[in-house]
Order: sequence, then C-alpha cells, then structure tokens
Amino acid sequence: MTKIVKAYAIDEATNKELVDQPMVDVELSDAVSVLVSNGSMTDDEGVFFMRQLEYIQAQSYDVLYPELKGRTLFALNTEGGEGINTITYRSYDKRGETAIIAGKATDLPRGDISGKEYSISVRTLGNAFGYSRQEIASAKVTGMPLEARKAEATRRSYEEKVNQIIFFGSPENNLHGLFDGPVGAPCLTATRTSVAASAANAANFAWADKTPDEIINDLTTALTKMFVDTKQLFRPDMIIMSVASKKILETTPRSLQSDMSIMNWFLANNSFIHSRDQIVDVNEVAGIYPVRTNLSGDIVPGAGYEGFTVISSGEDNMRVREPFPYIHLPVQLKGLEFEINCYGRFAGVEMVRPAAVQHWMGIA
Repeated sequence: MTKIVKAYAIDEATNKELVDQPMVDVELSDAVSVLVSNGSMTDDEGVFFMRQLEYIQAQSYDVLYPELKGRTLFALNTEGGEGINTITYRSYDKRGETAIIAGKATDLPRGDISGKEYSISVRTLGNAFGYSRQEIASAKVTGMPLEARKAEATRRSYEEKVNQIIFFGSPENNLHGLFDGPVGAPCLTATRTSVAASAANAANFAWADKTPDEIINDLTTALTKMFVDTKQLFRPDMIIMSVASKKILETTPRSLQSDMSIMNWFLANNSFIHSRDQIVDVNEVAGIYPVRTNLSGDIVPGAGYEGFTVISSGEDNMRVREPFPYIHLPVQLKGLEFEINCYGRFAGVEMVRPAAVQHWMGIA
C-alpha cells in the first residue's frame, strides 16, 4: 500500500532538504503509508520520517566496533535464510595415515576421515528503538535530524551479544562458541595444555616470573605442537590472548643488552607467525582460562587465570553462522511512539575441526 507525495529533494551529503529547488515525487514505504493513511502523521511528516529512518539505518550499519573482535577472527557464513531453526554439520577429528608398503601390497592404509554430526540451533536476537510524536515534530520544525544514537545503541547491543556467543556460545540454547558450548560440543574437545615451569622455580609458570627465553619457548612450543600433533595438516596462523599478555610481549626487552622486544624477536624468528596482527589481543579472554592443574574444565568467563589459544584459521576449520543478518523491521505506532523492531538470526560457531584449536594455560 504505497503512496506518492510531493516533497523537496534531499542533499545526500548533508541530509538537508533542497528548499530552493522544485519539489519531487516521493514514494512512501508501505509502513509509513499506513501511518499517513490512518492519520498518525501528515504527508510531510511521513516523508521526513521515512527519509530519517533510511539515513539512521545506514548510519547504524556503518558504525564500527573495533573492540568486538569475534567477527574478525573467523569466516562468516550467512547461508540458510530467515526460516531455518537448526543447522547440522560434521566435525572431523582424525585422518588416516600413509605407510611404506610393498610393491604388490593389497592392504593399504586408508586415507579416510572420521567425523560426527552436530546440530546447532538458530536463535533470534532482537531489540528495538523508537521516537515519540513530539521528537519527530520537533525535528521536522527545526530541520535537525532525529537522534541516530538510539539505532546505534540497538546495533551495538546486538553485536555485543553476537560477540559473546562467538567466544562462549550459549549452552542452554544449544549455541556453540570458540571456548564453550553444550555438553559434547566439539569446542570442548580442543586440546588443553599447561605451559612449562620456569627453570628457576618449578612452581612458577607465569610469564611475569619467566625469562624472555622461557616466554619465547612457550609460544614456540605451542605453535610447533599443533603442527606436529596434526602431522602438518594444520599450520597455526593466529594466537589470541588478553591485552595484558600481549603487552608483556610488546614491552619486555629480549635481553638486558637488547632494545628489541620479545614480540619483535619472536616474529622475526618463528616459522608460523610473522605479523603482530596475527597475535590478537582480545578483551574477552582475560582471566577466562581454568587453573593449570585442572585442564579438563570448560573454558568459561570467570575462571581467573591467563592463557593463550593457538588457531589454524580458515572456513574449512571453523566458521561463524548467521543465517539471517540483523535488520530493521517496518515502523509501528505504539501509543504515542513510533517503534522500530530489529532482529537477526544467529547460530554461533561451527567448529568443524577442533584440532585446529589448542589452548595453553598458566601464563598468569
């Protein structure tokens, strides 16, 4: 039920009406047409409000949240659409091996894969924002745009929830994350290992009590272990750790005689990580690792210990599933307020190959 009305054109750069130019035909959206037709707003208010919503929506989608790093760590898959409620995928853990054989051998070892099917739920994440009739009328009279921070706040809230699910899942909702998920989730099978003790004191494992050489050895051992354990199938290309842990690497000298940091020396001399961007400092992992002597526990917020996680990234190993990305629904009149409901459909992380993730405990 669309409606065409006359209105001034808009300068896209400033979002201001070009009152010195001829009026143009504007087609109101279905939702706004209904509000105009039932007398909730005038033609002018309808045009103004529709244009403001379009501008606000564009702004809220353009806002960047660099501290929410969940989306940047993994590939994003948006297949499926709004209507699906479950996603089933296979998680693979082991491969066959190749052996030296006789020329006429008939019992060759199989280069096969084994796996298990997992079903993860697709959940709706929703919120809303709105404007009162008075806010719209005042904005129209003064020529000032409607407050965009309401829309930005709802988008921020959505992204915070997505970020939390990417890292920790939602076991009660059958959503898998990188560190936690429901009982039996592939992420719970990822290897957990303690770093080595300090040579000076067998009771000290924390980086604060170790020499630069020992810290470098912790990182090198972790990267090499993944490469060796998986028979070179997974080449580590990312380490995630807390901001404080990364700062130790960046600010601690390689030695008393050197002005080179541990970070710079490590990047120049290991076989896998060559850019400081591959060592990702993540707020969410601060203090989440279990105590070093209890490595079997789930890694969830609040455990209180520091560690780091080595990852071989790539969509074939793990991916974020968002079958229906966040949208703004058509405006609705509720009492004296025009409300815009927003929602998306999210399914967490598919960890296809848990061997591509290894956790290391005890650095603080």
